Amino acid sequence: MFGLIRRPSPAFVVACLALLVALTGTGVAAVSQLVPRSSVGTLQLKNNAVVSSKVRNGSLLKTDFKTGQLPAGPTGPAGPAGPAGAAGPAGPAGPAGAVTKLTAVVNASGSLARSQGTTSAGHVGTGLYEVIFNQNVTACTYVASIGNPTPGALTPYGMISVVPRNGNANGVGVATLNTAGAAADLPFHLIVVC
Repeated sequence: MFGLIRRPSPAFVVACLALLVALTGTGVAAVSQLVPRSSVGTLQLKNNAVVSSKVRNGSLLKTDFKTGQLPAGPTGPAGPAGPAGAAGPAGPAGPAGAVTKLTAVVNASGSLARSQGTTSAGHVGTGLYEVIFNQNVTACTYVASIGNPTPGALTPYGMISVVPRNGNANGVGVATLNTAGAAADLPFHLIVVC
């Protein structure tokens, strides 16, 4: 029926081992001669032919990652202030709400009761006054009304006219008239807006 399986002889085992060693050395020698060291590169490899699931720590660079893939580090300390730059050009004029207001409240005698930006006021004739400001007012707007300088006191009735002062760019001429239209010394309030 079945023949007995005989054990290999020691000479047979030694012969097989010698053959294995001989073939291994020949294979290494053949590969060494046909494919020299560092001769296989990316051009000789097919896509995904060499795959490794392990990467040596510290071997990757920032450029090996997609943008936003690495977390940002903490913000560093502020650097020293640089030197001051040259002054820039002057900006445009401010909005219409940024205006210069010049005011004068003048007594019937021509003296100033109170003012803002006014250097002097004077009586130059019956019903004629001159108010001088601390800046050129020729391109400004003038608003005036007959009015008592004392708060709560009755205001006399009358009319008023305001004109730029000839020969003085900082001056305004004021004429006050009674209700009949005749020149009369009356107190007034004057506002100049530039």
